[in-house]
Amino acid sequence: MQRLEFIEIDIEYCSLNHGVLPCGATGSSPCFNTKSTCQARTSFKAQSVTLRFAVGASYLQSSGIEVTAPCVESVSYSAGEVSIGENLGRRASLSVTMSDFLWSDTGLGFDKYHAQRDYNPYDQGTFWGKFSARQRYLRGRPMRWIQGQVGQSIDAMEVRHFIIDNFNGPTLDGRFNITAKDVLKLADDARVKVPIASRGYLLSDINATQTTFTIGPTGAGNLEYPESGHINIGGKEICTFTRSGDVFTVERGVEGSVNVAHKSQDRVQVCQVYDGIDPADIIRDLLVSYAKITTEYIPIDDWRVETATFLRRRYFRIIAEPMGVSKAISELIQQAGLMVWWDENTKLIRLKVIRAIDTDARVYDDMNTLKGSFKQTEKPDTRLSQVMTYYGKRSPLERDTEPTSYHSLQMDVNLEEETNYGSDIIKTLHASWIPAFGRPVAKRINEILLGRFVNPPREFQFRTFRGVDTIPPMAGDGYLVSSRILQDATGAPDLVPVQVTKVVPKAEGFDVSALEMRFLDFSEDDLNDRTITIDGDVYNFNWRQAYDRLYPPPKPEDEIICIINEGAKVGSQIFGRAAFIVGDWPSDIPLKLFIRGRIQGRGGNGGNGAGNDGHATHGQAGGTAFYTRRPVMIEQSNQIWGGGGGGGSGTWKYGGGGGGGQGFSAGLGGTGQGDGAAGTPERPGAGNGGGNDGAYGGAAGQPGKHGLGNSWSNGGAAGAAIDGFSFLTFTNGQGDVRGPRIN
Repeated sequence: MQRLEFIEIDIEYCSLNHGVLPCGATGSSPCFNTKSTCQARTSFKAQSVTLRFAVGASYLQSSGIEVTAPCVESVSYSAGEVSIGENLGRRASLSVTMSDFLWSDTGLGFDKYHAQRDYNPYDQGTFWGKFSARQRYLRGRPMRWIQGQVGQSIDAMEVRHFIIDNFNGPTLDGRFNITAKDVLKLADDARVKVPIASRGYLLSDINATQTTFTIGPTGAGNLEYPESGHINIGGKEICTFTRSGDVFTVERGVEGSVNVAHKSQDRVQVCQVYDGIDPADIIRDLLVSYAKITTEYIPIDDWRVETATFLRRRYFRIIAEPMGVSKAISELIQQAGLMVWWDENTKLIRLKVIRAIDTDARVYDDMNTLKGSFKQTEKPDTRLSQVMTYYGKRSPLERDTEPTSYHSLQMDVNLEEETNYGSDIIKTLHASWIPAFGRPVAKRINEILLGRFVNPPREFQFRTFRGVDTIPPMAGDGYLVSSRILQDATGAPDLVPVQVTKVVPKAEGFDVSALEMRFLDFSEDDLNDRTITIDGDVYNFNWRQAYDRLYPPPKPEDEIICIINEGAKVGSQIFGRAAFIVGDWPSDIPLKLFIRGRIQGRGGNGGNGAGNDGHATHGQAGGTAFYTRRPVMIEQSNQIWGGGGGGGSGTWKYGGGGGGGQGFSAGLGGTGQGDGAAGTPERPGAGNGGGNDGAYGGAAGQPGKHGLGNSWSNGGAAGAAIDGFSFLTFTNGQGDVRGPRIN
């Protein structure tokens, strides 16, 4: 067999002629039509030119394939490795050493003006010496390793695609080396961060309530900041903002952060927000917007079909500080159960959801593998018996790796296998991509991990043949393997599902590495689960907003469920906003709610007693507990309590403060000659006495009741238990409903 081997490099080359418009160069000595030598960079018009180099062979010329030079001395290849549900894997690497030689400097990609030079190209310099001076910006340029045989066209040969990482030479012994990597090298943490670091800073101090400020340096706003979004001030507070030039208008202390004062020169960092986004689109954005990987490498439609078919989940994260792009993607891969890798054969980045191997997948057995090449290796260190996933990050500013940074924990254990193996092995995930209420999402990744590793998977190696009718194995794809050493407990042959992690091309075949892939597969019911579970106390819950951060757009056949577990309370911290808001849903979407805990409106603040100025205030109204304008089926109802109204103040002068209404959050007691008591979720606050003959403030209202007043001031109105009562259907009784029901 007459083997052929080529290296192709795509260089940038200007299509213009020196000094001829639109080229703006005016120098007397022409350039070499490369960026490094360009005399008018704004005029540079790049075209791609392919240089092809070959391994020398006596039969090369008879192949009919044109080459720049047969100067390739050696090609060293290190195969990439696909990581299954952990990270972006290991990068493929190609190192090519070529010999230096004299060159005429003619042809496309070389010196257009060689006839105008005052030297003979053969007498001055060498090919790679001139090349390295002219092509300084090779990093990231396409490079291909092509293997075939005489009789094949270039298009019919086996091609592997890379990008140039670095080059060195020529050396004194006349050698030039180029190292190339796979495209995902562009996402390395050392090369690119998300978000990009912002240069802006506060021009002056701001207090904890100020809502406008100006940043420096002048002009940074328009250059580096979007018109609206999220910012991180000094690493201490997250704000949403709108902007006009360098002037910011902000809502303070959002996303779990707290309003604090800041000093002049505190940095103002843009946050990257992914709010309820398909992981396919998140990864594409990170690779394209930050790593600057061209979209031609990303088959986004295929990615979306994959996630829509086998995942059906959305993810949420606010990245408040610059972090490595590879790290951000790897964490999402782990928390969503994905594989992402560079397919060097098809020149595409591939994405796959971890799942069972098809039972009709191609089989590798003794008939199509090299005799004696099959090996299996036990991997006992990969065994797991428990998985703990922390999720629902309290604030984007909290440390990702601290359990205290998260609201919730999903823990899954295989007790039977712990007993069988005689020990427990625990894996802990800090799921910064899984938002609050994402228990089903966290449980899914736990089940994937336990399913794969409760019995440690084996690693297999084998060699396949090359041939006209042989389909080469592909890294990342799933297959079945069979061998006489693979047996079940009865000694019968065992057909083992595997995922190929590495393929190394050889002259006679392919060396394959694969991991065993036995685990629980997910049914359609699992994939269509649209449940949101509230396990602990939350405020101002919006069902649709929480849903959109976890799941794709709802369909009529979906069963949308929200469960408020026993002991959990849903309340309100914002006056005038209901504790539980159903939100805006399509009219044909069925909604089911299980209330095993409590929904409770905010308590009204007590009225303030008057001082010398004689100005007293009325008690504040209690807040609404439950608000809807969409039909909801309430399958189970426990407690729905409107907020109690705040108590009125005492008399017109020297009166005591009214009590705070019972609620969650509870109303504050009014101030006066004697301050009223604050309410709690379980009881209303009492009014207090005044001074110098001032009267007591009124007592606050219990859940769903108005506060008490007097002749001088009124108690606050009762908060509604339900606003939108006519939209509700109770299947098992209304339970403990306190407060007005508004249709």
